[in-house]
Amino acid sequence: MLKLAFVFCFAYIGIASAEVVYTPTELQRVRERAIPAIQSVMRQDIVPRLPTQFRDRASRVQLKFPERGPGPMSFYAAPARQEIFLPLTSLRFYDDIATLHAWFEARNCPQEYIQTYLAALLRAGEDLPAPLVAFGLDRDKLFADSYTYDLSGKIFSSGVQFLLAHELGHVLLDHRTGIGGEESQRQEAEADAFALDHFARLGGNPMGIFWYYQAAWWHDPASEKGRRENTHPVSADRIRAMAARLRESPGEFAHGEVNPAREAELISQLGMMTAEFANLIDDDSFLSRIAPAMFNDFPLSNLRLSCPH
Repeated sequence: MLKLAFVFCFAYIGIASAEVVYTPTELQRVRERAIPAIQSVMRQDIVPRLPTQFRDRASRVQLKFPERGPGPMSFYAAPARQEIFLPLTSLRFYDDIATLHAWFEARNCPQEYIQTYLAALLRAGEDLPAPLVAFGLDRDKLFADSYTYDLSGKIFSSGVQFLLAHELGHVLLDHRTGIGGEESQRQEAEADAFALDHFARLGGNPMGIFWYYQAAWWHDPASEKGRRENTHPVSADRIRAMAARLRESPGEFAHGEVNPAREAELISQLGMMTAEFANLIDDDSFLSRIAPAMFNDFPLSNLRLSCPH
């Protein structure tokens, strides 16, 4: 589909108190490779496919690429200023997570270790190195594996497209910032639907959203308290609504793919996975039960041995 990832609105979901550090060389690589690609996606893939009434205004929205944001995955928008922010550190972090998932899938390694890392960093706020460093893996060596390279690119690129379309929805729908509760959830649902509408026009698989939500949830669990108080909780209702659309109309997101029938089948499976995830996180006791078990069965001390080169 492409080769090229939820903190929303200017009142972002701050995905972690822990800080992930990348070298100047690594961030420069993001500047040189990711920024032109993302700008091209916005200019060529998103804006021209918008409904006519939105195109002129969307073409004036500015993409900002600060070096870092409030957290490892802090992507956000300032609707009143018509700006979308994609910090370099956040882009690299999400790319690393996509690469990890693809490598573990290629090697049939236990992906629970990735969740242990995310829980420790995003939920417990532990001081951990960047994902690939924590697992003792070299990015260039992983990309020598064609399956890993292809799958990680699809996860990251579709995630970036969903992110851009979602944030653009906040801007074009004139959403307010600094709100919470039901009004916030309504805006988030509208922006989710706006992003899925883009993928339907594109005819592309929005597979990256599953891995993004899975990571974001560790910081912002969809508890009853979160639904009442958080400005942008990763709520089960939002995820369930997206899952339903993927399951009910998979062909809507496959007509632009090389093999639409095969892709529609994969999208239907993605919808089922997403629905199962929504059901799990709708259980307020799930977080307190699953995290201790993960740290015991898939400990941080074994990250480097979990899926070596």
